[in-house]
Amino acid sequence: MSDFASAVERARNAFASVSRIEAALSRDPNDASLQVNLAAMSKLARQSQDQLLSYSGQQHVEVCNYRLLPEAANSYALPFVSNSLLEYQNLFSQIHDAIRNGPKVNAIIGKEALEESLLEFAYSYSGSLGVVLLAQNEKDFFDGRLDESIDALFQVMDIDSRDAVRDIGKTLGTAVVKRIHDWSAANIKGGFAADVRWNKSDGRQVGEVIERRRMENIVEIIEATSDKETETISARGILVGGDLASGAFHFVVPNGEDYRGHLAEEFSHDTDMTLGKVYVASIRETSTTTYASQKVDRKRELLGLRPLPSASYPGDVDPL
Repeated sequence: MSDFASAVERARNAFASVSRIEAALSRDPNDASLQVNLAAMSKLARQSQDQLLSYSGQQHVEVCNYRLLPEAANSYALPFVSNSLLEYQNLFSQIHDAIRNGPKVNAIIGKEALEESLLEFAYSYSGSLGVVLLAQNEKDFFDGRLDESIDALFQVMDIDSRDAVRDIGKTLGTAVVKRIHDWSAANIKGGFAADVRWNKSDGRQVGEVIERRRMENIVEIIEATSDKETETISARGILVGGDLASGAFHFVVPNGEDYRGHLAEEFSHDTDMTLGKVYVASIRETSTTTYASQKVDRKRELLGLRPLPSASYPGDVDPL
């Protein structure tokens, strides 16, 4: 067993002993021997943790202290605790994937990015519910491969406006926005604030307490943020449905797209609309992307139709 693995094991055993003595002392708070044992074991636990941090610098291992703080009842329901940890892992890995491979729209993490950012459980400790997580950080001459991801993690947790949401969406991808939304929502549901701190192998310490109200604000901002994009499409196909009274249309490109929507305000009511006839259609498509759900809603409006001979629809599309 390596020196680092031994240090992890010593810290794990020491903090487990502290928890056991604290439990015994809660049943018999006047037991002097338990009080002495607790003081001695707490000192040993702190020493073992200091040794672990010392070895982490030598082995290029990043140490994350992740602590859940109930803001009401002192309750740690397993589904809420496990979901908080899982969403934290997903958030960190999605950020690392964005830095490694570029921004993504869909919340999918590449295999190598996931392996590089995987957090391993080291031990738990008392004082609310705290766990120590480890991440191997391979280094080149100057930086470690996780350095930028750890710094970006706290930038993402600082979302305080719709503009900040959009900035993160552009730089790290909307997938990261969804991950911070889901992590915040998981902690809100569990009734937790989160104390997230990293002891980095270069000696720096970064981190802070993210209050539950702040997470609620993050969720509210993201759910209120959406983006719209509009483009005009020229498509050659067949009008299979259209009605001036209802303002609806249905246009099909053979072996291609199926367009349904409404007639645009600028659509001329003098336009020929013969069902089954071949046209070149000018269609305005407005796509609205909601960051929280990654759902894209598309609104299609028919701007105009240009009739073509029925045999001429294959080939290039000419503008109206």
